[in-house]
Amino acid sequence: MRRMRTSSALAALALCLLASAASATLQVVATIHPLADLLSQLGGAEVSVTTLLPAGANPHSYEPAPTQMLALSQSALLVRIGAGLDNWANKLLDAGAGQVAVVTVTDGMKLAALDDAEEAAEHGGDPHVWLDPILMRDNVLPAILGGLSAVAPAKRDLFEENARRVASKLTALDSDLQRILAPVKGRSFVAFHSAWGYFSRRYELHEVGSLEPFPGKEVSARQIMALIDASRTASTHAVLVEPSFSPRVAEQIAREIGGQTYVVDPLGVTGLAGRDAYDDLMHYNARTFREALQ
Repeated sequence: MRRMRTSSALAALALCLLASAASATLQVVATIHPLADLLSQLGGAEVSVTTLLPAGANPHSYEPAPTQMLALSQSALLVRIGAGLDNWANKLLDAGAGQVAVVTVTDGMKLAALDDAEEAAEHGGDPHVWLDPILMRDNVLPAILGGLSAVAPAKRDLFEENARRVASKLTALDSDLQRILAPVKGRSFVAFHSAWGYFSRRYELHEVGSLEPFPGKEVSARQIMALIDASRTASTHAVLVEPSFSPRVAEQIAREIGGQTYVVDPLGVTGLAGRDAYDDLMHYNARTFREALQ
């Protein structure tokens, strides 16, 4: 009986120690998966990361669930893109999410211009900065490092060491993507929506146009015809679609220009092999672009 009581006491002590270790882990939240992956790489075992945007959801129009308030209220840090992409997170913040610190990674960045004057006035520029590994290295990574170090200053040295390692990985990733895309440099494509501007400029590709230049603003029949004409003029045969959008109109345009659709993914999916880690996601997209543009 005494041995059983001793075993129970040891088990209870182990549970207490586990609970204490869990409570010591820094709780952080990111709006989209690529930011969450970078947070995980920077924080390592010291952080527990929650992603707010579910797989397959549109980051421009997502409506956060009430249950996500709990995750945010228990977190020390929220990392978001900004520039209008994830304004839906403001609803959680406005509802009262405790004392969570907020890092908006596009703050202070010189963003690429938007063609639409109304969108430019509202958002200030193209928010899809994470699709360029060099912008991730030089702008996004330091912003997240600063946020983590501010909420957990005792772990700053660890975060800085991890940041140096991540920066090296992002440099190597860019070199890989340059190599993969070199055979199709200068080729053109049609996108479902204008997410690939930074990616295209970095790797010298050309977007003829898009089916949804801005969230919720689908092109008219006249604009579709103009897009088809421009694609034929540019000898474009690739129409890029995304997992969170219906491919119906894209497939129609692909038929008109004698091409086909290809699935690219700007956001990635937690737990999906080949598109979970940020570098895997970018390799997937680069290989898809090369296949589409060859």
